[in-house]
This record gives sequence, structure tokens and C-alpha cells, in this order.
Amino acid sequence: MFCQTTRAGVTWVECAALLLLGAASVACSGGERDGRASNGVAESVAENGEAPGSVEPNTPKAPSVEDRLDACARDPRVIAGLVAQNVCAGADIFFRETFGGNGRTCGSCHPVANNTTLDVPFITALHETNPKDPLFVFETNTALRELETSDLLQFASILENVDGFQDPTHRFASRSVSHVLSLATSTTPDPADGTANPPIERVGWSGDGAPGDGSLRAFLEGAIKQHFTKDLARRPGVDFRLPTAQEAELTRTFQLSLGRLNELDLEQVRIADEQGEQGRRAFLDPQRGRCNVCHHNAGANFIDSGKNRNFDSGIRAGSSVAFLTRGVVDGVVVEDGGFGGAELEHPNLENFGIVNGFGDGTFNPPPLIEAADTAPFFHNAFRASDKQGGGGDIDGAVTFYATPAFRDSPGAKLLDQRFGAPLDLQPLDSVAISRFLRILNGAFNIDIASQRLQAVNTLASRFNDEHSDIQTRLLELAAVELDDALEVLSVDIYPDAQERLRNAKAEIALGVAATTWSERQTRTANAIVQCQGARALFGSKVDFVLGAGNLMF
Repeated sequence: MFCQTTRAGVTWVECAALLLLGAASVACSGGERDGRASNGVAESVAENGEAPGSVEPNTPKAPSVEDRLDACARDPRVIAGLVAQNVCAGADIFFRETFGGNGRTCGSCHPVANNTTLDVPFITALHETNPKDPLFVFETNTALRELETSDLLQFASILENVDGFQDPTHRFASRSVSHVLSLATSTTPDPADGTANPPIERVGWSGDGAPGDGSLRAFLEGAIKQHFTKDLARRPGVDFRLPTAQEAELTRTFQLSLGRLNELDLEQVRIADEQGEQGRRAFLDPQRGRCNVCHHNAGANFIDSGKNRNFDSGIRAGSSVAFLTRGVVDGVVVEDGGFGGAELEHPNLENFGIVNGFGDGTFNPPPLIEAADTAPFFHNAFRASDKQGGGGDIDGAVTFYATPAFRDSPGAKLLDQRFGAPLDLQPLDSVAISRFLRILNGAFNIDIASQRLQAVNTLASRFNDEHSDIQTRLLELAAVELDDALEVLSVDIYPDAQERLRNAKAEIALGVAATTWSERQTRTANAIVQCQGARALFGSKVDFVLGAGNLMF
């Protein structure tokens, strides 16, 4: 029995959220894991009167693209050749520009210190420490009382008018916020997936998250209209301003520089952990896991085309959908119908014998290398068990593929035809695949931490204590990545590596506390050695090419 939460029939805590529809997105306000706002570009043009933490920001003339580029030309990361000037300027827009709206920025939903996504622990901590953060603007602004639902605090899910703004308080879907890492690998659409009028780029959980041509560049405009508005009337020039073409392009450039820029070759990868290696083999084996077909090389692309393809995987029948808030259209509680519902006047998609969804039922896969520490999973914050219980980790997400919801789905049936039999995902293989994904994610975390540490080393050598705040923040963000690695490896994976990572964290803490650049550099170098030692224990051919955007905040 599905319990249904609708706006008409439940008292809900008014929390707020932001941005994003899925596999690609943009980000919003400078909230960090500890609730603090980011500082970022040296001599930043953020001195424009806009206070990132105020709900009603003072908004004089926004800094121009030229202002941002000039400031970035003086940023030590740019001077040292670590970050391109346009990436730096795009980051400044991403993390600090409110577009004359309600105080939110892209970083509000994609904080750099929380894997550029939202999860329940992050939101809970932020709400407790900074309830006036623009993420929660609808709690204090009566014009925005229906901008979000209680799903933000309960599930880290945000209100999205993915099928149009015709009736924004009733015609909506509640979706989790996907990270914006490694977009350079995941947004090229596969025209062979059969969806009508595929967009230029697949952004959002259903692959149609951007207005207009559907590009990542256009996604910024859609996100501003959805999440930055001062009023649900969403009047350009009144409730927000739209980005210029240059702003949209710079933001896109920054986003495409986040995370990794390459794909692995899982046929060449070897995992030093025995069960993790079994997980790699099961991941590749079409009789055991079939994961590699839709998530080729643990990315987001289809094996035949190397492009992002929409599927109907049956996730709409996953357990957490029973608890998400839903709208009511034509007297019917509306389910999230995925791709292609924006031009429809009435629901067209059948769910459980009722026509109550807009779209064709398909969603696009996100990359899996980053998955283990970017819960909640799937567009509907799926949990393998129940509303409050377990099943919210990567292990629970993998078990979805052993459920009737997946086995009976159109996507599974296509795989059955391809391989001649239904998938029979065994519990031991499910656990091993989860362990394999944890190992990939842990390696990715360590590599980003090392990238930031190497940048600190470079900046300390060249600039000594000049702009030491940037060096310190990079150290802090490196420690955040090591925390993530320790968390995803905590199920007894590589204990010797975990000890080295704890040693690296101790060195980073001493580096943050250092009173001289030379001491900071020494501690940073020590942390790098510990990270390298830990990383060497993971296996071979797990080699990531990282984007320079990881050095911005």
C-alpha cells in the first residue's frame, strides 16, 4: 500500500531547496558542510553588496563578466597556471551570483564541501546552524511558501516544475539533487534511445532538465526561473534577471571542469581487494550484474554508443516514491513521469492502472564512480527499505536491481532480449558490486584531495603567505574528501589505507593551524605522501584525469 503525501492533505514543514534535476545541473549558494559561506576568487567581485547568507540581499548592479575576469586574472591559482581564467570566472558566478533573485546561488544546492549535492545530514545541520540561509527562504517569505515541500528536510528532495509552470503549486515533481561532478563525461545524448526530440545535452534526472535547446548552457536559465525567483509568478526582470550569454557560457565551462574528465577502462582495471575484484567482474558480466551496459565503465553512458541514454527502469515503483510529496492535477495525485511531459496538457502516463504522470517514464543514468558518497540515489531518493530505516547507502541502491520493480520494467525487458534471460542478481554479487563502487569512489576522493594538496604546495612555494586563505581552504576541502573516502571505505575496505588517510588528515590539520607558509607546505607535503601511500593499495589502472574546477570554491 503506497502512502500518499500531497499538498492538500498534509501539514508540512516549510523547508527549502534548490537547483538541479539530475545527471547535469548547475549549483547554488555558498553553504558548506559546516554552514559557512565559501570565499573564493582572490580580490573577488563578490564585494557587490550581495551577502550570500541573507534572504533579502542588497542587490546593486551585479558585477560584469569583465569584472570577474579581471579579478580572476589576479587569483593565484590562475597566475600559477592551475586554473584557467574562464573557469575561475565561471566558478565565481556559480558560487556567488544571485541573479537578482531570492538570495540563492547555484552553490545553494551544490555546495563544494558536500560533493556538490544535498543530503539529509547536510540540510539538517545547515538548518540548525543557519536557518536564514537562502536555501530556506520559503520559511520566511510568504510569497515563496510553496516554492518547496517538506521533502527537502526529510529526503533532500526539491520541488521541480519539470512539466511546466502552468500550475506550479500542483503540477510538480519532488526530486533528489544530483551532484554536478564529471559532467564532461555524462551529458551527450544518445539519439537511439527512442525519446522524442532529444535535447542537445542530457541534463536533469529525466534528461530534459533545460529549457529551449536543452543544453547545459540553457540549464542555468531554467534553474534561475525554478529556484532563484522572488515570487512564483516568475517574472524576468522583476523576480530575477536572466543570465547573459557570457555568464551562461562561463558557468558551463566551470561545470564541465568539475570532477573527472575521463572514463576508466574496467576491462583493464584490477582491484586489490578480493571481494571488490569480484564486484568488478560481476559488474561487467551480463549474466551476473549487467551494470556495464547502461553504466559503461561505471560512468553514465550506454555501452553501444558511449552516450547518455534514457531508460524506463521501473524506479518509479521504488519504495521511497510512496513517501515523496506529490501534486494533484485533474483530481489525480501526479507521479513523476520522467522525460517529455512539458508540452502535455493532461497526464498521459499510466502508473499502477491510473493515468497520472506526464512524460514517457524514462530517466537518464548518472555516473557511478561518484555514487557511493552522493546519496540519495535515483530521482526519487529511493531507499531499499522504508521511510526512516536503512537501505539509503550504495548497497541498498544496488539491491533495487533485484526487485520486481526493475525486473518487470521496460528497461529490464530490453536487457532480457539482449542476453536471452532475465537478470538474476544474487545477494553475494550485489554486495560485491557495492564494494567495488565504494572502492572506485574512495579512489576518486583521494585523488581530488591530492589535487588540492598539490595545489597548496604550488601556491605556498610561489606566493608564500600571500592569499594564505585560499591555501587554507584548499586544505580544508582536501580533508573533506578524505572524510568521504574514509566513510565509503568504512565497511572494512583497505584498513591500512584508512590508517594512512587518517595520518594525512592529521597533517592537514597541522597545516591549517600553521603560522608560516613553510610549515604549511611541510605539513601539506607530508599529507601528500600519506595519500599516495593509501592510493597505491587500491589496485591498478584506476587512473582519473581531474578537472581544474575542483580547485575552486
